[in-house]
Amino acid sequence: MIIGLTGPMASGKSTVVDALKSQGFRHFTLSDIVREECTKRGLEEVRDNLMATGQSLRKEFGAGVLAVRALQKTDENSNWIIDGIRNPAEVDELRKHPHFILIANTAPEDMIVSRILSRKRSDDTMDETAIRTKLRREMGEGEPPEGQQLKKCIDMADYVFENVMPIDQVETEFMKLYNQINDAQKT
Repeated sequence: MIIGLTGPMASGKSTVVDALKSQGFRHFTLSDIVREECTKRGLEEVRDNLMATGQSLRKEFGAGVLAVRALQKTDENSNWIIDGIRNPAEVDELRKHPHFILIANTAPEDMIVSRILSRKRSDDTMDETAIRTKLRREMGEGEPPEGQQLKKCIDMADYVFENVMPIDQVETEFMKLYNQINDAQKT
Protein backbone atom coordinates (compact mmCIF):
# COMPACT_ATOMS: atom_id res chain seq x y z
CA MET A 1 0.00 0.00 0.00
CA ILE A 2 1.13 3.54 -0.72
CA ILE A 3 -0.49 6.29 1.29
CA GLY A 4 -0.01 9.72 -0.20
CA LEU A 5 -0.19 12.66 2.15
CA THR A 6 -1.08 16.19 1.14
CA GLY A 7 -1.86 19.27 3.16
CA PRO A 8 -0.58 22.70 4.07
CA MET A 9 2.46 23.47 6.18
CA ALA A 10 1.90 23.10 9.93
CA SER A 11 -1.23 20.99 9.45
CA GLY A 12 0.41 18.15 11.38
CA LYS A 13 1.62 15.91 8.56
CA SER A 14 4.80 14.96 10.44
CA THR A 15 2.75 13.55 13.31
CA VAL A 16 0.69 11.51 10.85
CA VAL A 17 3.89 10.27 9.19
CA ASP A 18 5.23 9.18 12.58
CA ALA A 19 1.99 7.29 13.29
CA LEU A 20 2.29 5.40 10.00
CA LYS A 21 5.98 4.70 10.53
CA SER A 22 5.03 3.07 13.84
CA GLN A 23 2.88 0.71 11.73
CA GLY A 24 5.89 -0.30 9.62
CA PHE A 25 5.47 2.16 6.76
CA ARG A 26 8.57 3.45 5.02
CA HIS A 27 8.59 7.18 4.36
CA PHE A 28 9.58 9.28 1.40
CA THR A 29 8.80 12.94 0.82
CA LEU A 30 8.65 14.63 -2.55
CA SER A 31 10.57 17.46 -0.93
CA ASP A 32 13.59 15.12 -0.74
CA ILE A 33 13.74 15.16 -4.54
CA VAL A 34 13.47 18.94 -4.54
CA ARG A 35 16.18 19.21 -1.87
CA GLU A 36 18.49 17.01 -3.96
CA GLU A 37 17.90 19.33 -6.91
CA CYS A 38 18.55 22.44 -4.79
CA THR A 39 21.88 20.93 -3.76
CA LYS A 40 22.76 20.22 -7.41
CA ARG A 41 21.91 23.84 -8.27
CA GLY A 42 23.87 25.23 -5.33
CA LEU A 43 20.77 26.74 -3.71
CA GLU A 44 20.13 27.08 0.00
CA GLU A 45 17.34 24.77 1.19
CA VAL A 46 14.85 27.41 2.34
CA ARG A 47 11.12 27.27 1.65
CA ASP A 48 11.14 29.86 -1.17
CA ASN A 49 14.00 28.09 -3.01
CA LEU A 50 12.34 24.72 -2.52
CA MET A 51 9.05 26.02 -3.90
CA ALA A 52 10.76 27.62 -6.92
CA THR A 53 12.89 24.52 -7.61
CA GLY A 54 9.88 22.20 -7.39
CA GLN A 55 8.02 24.43 -9.81
CA SER A 56 11.04 24.49 -12.14
CA LEU A 57 11.26 20.68 -12.15
CA ARG A 58 7.54 20.39 -12.88
CA LYS A 59 7.80 22.90 -15.72
CA GLU A 60 10.84 21.21 -17.27
CA PHE A 61 9.86 17.54 -16.88
CA GLY A 62 6.09 17.65 -16.44
CA ALA A 63 3.93 18.42 -13.43
CA GLY A 64 3.99 14.81 -12.19
CA VAL A 65 7.80 14.43 -12.24
CA LEU A 66 8.26 14.32 -8.46
CA ALA A 67 5.74 11.50 -8.10
CA VAL A 68 7.30 9.54 -10.97
CA ARG A 69 10.70 9.81 -9.27
CA ALA A 70 9.22 8.87 -5.90
CA LEU A 71 7.57 5.73 -7.27
CA GLN A 72 10.95 4.68 -8.67
CA LYS A 73 12.29 4.71 -5.09
CA THR A 74 9.55 2.45 -3.67
CA ASP A 75 9.35 -1.32 -3.70
CA GLU A 76 6.39 -3.69 -3.76
CA ASN A 77 7.41 -5.49 -0.58
CA SER A 78 6.87 -2.51 1.73
CA ASN A 79 4.11 -0.14 2.69
CA TRP A 80 5.02 3.45 1.89
CA ILE A 81 3.90 6.91 2.79
CA ILE A 82 4.71 9.53 0.20
CA ASP A 83 4.50 12.97 1.72
CA GLY A 84 4.62 16.46 0.25
CA ILE A 85 2.17 16.02 -2.62
CA ARG A 86 1.44 19.55 -3.90
CA ASN A 87 0.25 19.24 -7.50
CA PRO A 88 -2.69 17.30 -9.03
CA ALA A 89 -0.40 15.77 -11.66
CA GLU A 90 1.53 14.15 -8.81
CA VAL A 91 -1.71 12.62 -7.58
CA ASP A 92 -2.48 11.40 -11.10
CA GLU A 93 0.95 9.72 -11.37
CA LEU A 94 0.64 8.11 -7.94
CA ARG A 95 -2.86 6.82 -8.76
CA LYS A 96 -1.23 4.64 -11.42
CA HIS A 97 -0.06 2.47 -8.52
CA PRO A 98 -2.84 -0.07 -7.84
CA HIS A 99 -2.69 0.35 -4.06
CA PHE A 100 -2.46 4.13 -3.74
CA ILE A 101 -4.64 6.11 -1.32
CA LEU A 102 -4.50 9.88 -0.88
CA ILE A 103 -5.10 11.43 2.53
CA ALA A 104 -5.48 15.18 2.94
CA ASN A 105 -4.25 16.39 6.32
CA THR A 106 -5.93 19.71 6.99
CA ALA A 107 -6.44 22.32 9.68
CA PRO A 108 -8.09 25.76 9.70
CA GLU A 109 -5.84 28.61 8.56
CA ASP A 110 -5.95 30.41 11.92
CA MET A 111 -4.79 27.23 13.66
CA ILE A 112 -1.98 26.76 11.16
CA VAL A 113 -0.80 30.33 11.67
CA SER A 114 -0.83 29.82 15.43
CA ARG A 115 1.16 26.58 15.08
CA ILE A 116 3.78 28.23 12.89
CA LEU A 117 4.17 31.15 15.26
CA SER A 118 4.53 28.83 18.25
CA ARG A 119 6.90 26.24 16.73
CA LYS A 120 9.54 28.86 15.87
CA ARG A 121 11.39 26.88 13.20
CA SER A 122 14.37 28.69 11.74
CA ASP A 123 12.90 28.62 8.22
CA ASP A 124 9.48 29.93 9.32
CA THR A 125 8.69 33.60 9.15
CA MET A 126 7.22 35.11 12.31
CA ASP A 127 5.11 37.60 10.36
CA GLU A 128 1.43 36.59 10.33
CA THR A 129 0.69 38.32 7.02
CA ALA A 130 3.64 36.59 5.34
CA ILE A 131 2.50 33.22 6.72
CA ARG A 132 -1.00 33.70 5.33
CA THR A 133 0.47 34.73 1.96
CA LYS A 134 2.61 31.55 1.87
CA LEU A 135 -0.39 29.42 2.83
CA ARG A 136 -2.46 30.90 0.01
CA ARG A 137 0.39 30.38 -2.43
CA GLU A 138 0.64 26.71 -1.33
CA MET A 139 -3.09 26.38 -1.97
CA GLY A 140 -2.54 27.60 -5.54
CA GLU A 141 -3.28 31.33 -5.39
CA GLY A 142 -1.23 33.02 -8.11
CA GLU A 143 0.50 29.75 -9.02
CA PRO A 144 0.83 28.37 -12.55
CA PRO A 145 -0.58 24.90 -13.31
CA GLU A 146 2.83 23.30 -12.64
CA GLY A 147 3.15 25.17 -9.35
CA GLN A 148 1.78 24.35 -5.95
CA GLN A 149 -1.91 23.46 -6.09
CA LEU A 150 -2.72 22.06 -2.64
CA LYS A 151 -6.40 23.00 -2.79
CA LYS A 152 -6.84 20.83 -5.89
CA CYS A 153 -4.89 17.96 -4.27
CA ILE A 154 -7.03 18.18 -1.13
CA ASP A 155 -10.14 18.03 -3.32
CA MET A 156 -8.78 14.83 -4.92
CA ALA A 157 -8.22 13.08 -1.58
CA ASP A 158 -9.79 9.73 -0.81
CA TYR A 159 -9.87 10.66 2.89
CA VAL A 160 -9.56 13.91 4.85
CA PHE A 161 -8.04 14.04 8.31
CA GLU A 162 -8.83 17.37 9.93
CA ASN A 163 -6.06 17.81 12.45
CA VAL A 164 -7.68 20.15 14.99
CA MET A 165 -6.93 18.26 18.20
CA PRO A 166 -4.06 18.75 20.65
CA ILE A 167 -0.84 17.12 19.44
CA ASP A 168 -1.02 14.39 22.08
CA GLN A 169 -4.32 13.17 20.58
CA VAL A 170 -3.38 13.29 16.89
CA GLU A 171 -1.90 9.80 16.62
CA THR A 172 -4.88 8.16 18.35
CA GLU A 173 -7.39 9.99 16.17
CA PHE A 174 -5.43 9.36 12.98
CA MET A 175 -5.12 5.66 13.77
CA LYS A 176 -8.92 5.43 13.80
CA LEU A 177 -8.89 6.67 10.18
CA TYR A 178 -5.99 4.40 9.27
CA ASN A 179 -7.81 1.35 10.67
CA GLN A 180 -10.86 2.28 8.60
CA ILE A 181 -8.68 2.54 5.47
CA ASN A 182 -6.89 -0.71 6.25
CA ASP A 183 -10.20 -2.54 6.76
CA ALA A 184 -11.53 -1.16 3.47
CA GLN A 185 -8.39 -2.39 1.64
CA LYS A 186 -8.99 -5.93 2.89
CA THR A 187 -12.46 -6.15 1.37
